[in-house]
Amino acid sequence: MDKILEGLVSSSHPLQVKRVIVRRVVESAETPLSGPQCRAMFALSTRLILQGPDPFQRQVGRQVLEAYARHHRDDFEAFFTRDLVLALLQGRGPASAASLTSASPVPGLGPGLDPAVLDYIQAGLRLLISCPAVLELFALLQEEALRLVGERPPAPLCARLCQLLGDFPQCLPRGRKPALAFCQQLVRSIAHFQTQGTREAELRLYVSQVTQVSSLLRSIWKAEPDTLLPSLQELFAIISSTDTSFEPSVALASLVQHIPLQMITVLIGSLTTDPNVKDASMTQALCRMIDWLSWPLAQHVETWVIALLKGLAAVQKFTILIDVTLLKIELVFNRLWFPLVRPGALAVLSHMLLSFQHSPEAFHLVVPHVVKLVKSFKNNGLPSSATFLEQLSELIHCMMYHYSGFPELYEPILEAIKDLPKPNEEKIKMILNQSAWTSQSNSLQSCLSRFSGKSETGKTGLINLGNTCYMNSVIQALFMATE
Repeated sequence: MDKILEGLVSSSHPLQVKRVIVRRVVESAETPLSGPQCRAMFALSTRLILQGPDPFQRQVGRQVLEAYARHHRDDFEAFFTRDLVLALLQGRGPASAASLTSASPVPGLGPGLDPAVLDYIQAGLRLLISCPAVLELFALLQEEALRLVGERPPAPLCARLCQLLGDFPQCLPRGRKPALAFCQQLVRSIAHFQTQGTREAELRLYVSQVTQVSSLLRSIWKAEPDTLLPSLQELFAIISSTDTSFEPSVALASLVQHIPLQMITVLIGSLTTDPNVKDASMTQALCRMIDWLSWPLAQHVETWVIALLKGLAAVQKFTILIDVTLLKIELVFNRLWFPLVRPGALAVLSHMLLSFQHSPEAFHLVVPHVVKLVKSFKNNGLPSSATFLEQLSELIHCMMYHYSGFPELYEPILEAIKDLPKPNEEKIKMILNQSAWTSQSNSLQSCLSRFSGKSETGKTGLINLGNTCYMNSVIQALFMATE
């Protein structure tokens, strides 16, 4: 029967004829067969599933395997062994089943491998779920799952592995140490994910694959709470790395939505007060978290970013806040163009601008982009755009009030938002007072500390605080006057 089927699927007969004959082959699975006949059918169907050159042959392989395995369970149990599964996972043909591989090896999970191997293994587990032998396979997969994620599989393979582990949680590494190691390795794997295309369909597929992986981590964290904090420490170690040879994937943003919000205070407090966390590492971590605002499905990213900004202000790490704000403020503003991430981007933008009150430098970086954005949102006429424009207008009015010494610069913006609601002066003052990093004197002292060094002349210049340029110039002129 296997020879007939093998010749049929590769023949030039019309597809409809092939389907009819395949149906009869599947129906014949109910008839008694010898052990060698069963193994021949299992070997052929496995080869079709893993190496079939077209969807028809792979579908035939799945149909035949399922039919014959259900009616000849003992023979399939003897065929689908630990050695077979291990050989497939390690990317080599089964040593004891040369007929399975023909002239070419069965694909496994290594460089350039096919997720079809995992499809096949999952199908085998499902067919043997009530058999005692499946326990041995579960134990094998617990070991192999840890090894596989340690090899940094690309997103498609990692997602398929996580789907298998989600459907068969018996295959997840057991015990605190193996489970913890698995979670940490999975976080590292996500850090290496890269999308393989730029078209919408490809990006949607990539996002769904990342979601599959992060969802498995969430389920492990819920089942094994002790793995959560070390996983987050691993995450921070990755995003705070100053190694310029590796840039972690923005897909790490998918993990944020699974972190309980009640942990914010504890985690941010421990990070910002840890003497072992250098300023350069904290700056890098904050920059990368801000980059996460571009991840379309991540929830609460803005909550964590703002919490970290506030935490740094609480411990007077103003140098980090200044550097990051000036570096990332335009990127955050540009995220306002994208509907999926707009609410989070606006929340972070508002916090960064309103807290950066010692200088107009950050605000003036985004000023050139405001009019174009406002006009675009006015033209689309959507209700969500109207709400957004009101929020943006309030923010812009607060900033222009605080830095009121630049009327010519602000004139185009005032014209663009003249028909939008304007907050009264009392509200603007309240917003500004609530948003400052800390008291103005302490804030300025810390903000300006990095500029206090003297030049080789022994003199120190004056820093423009936003509305002190004329005073600075007069003081410097008087200081330099000889009479």
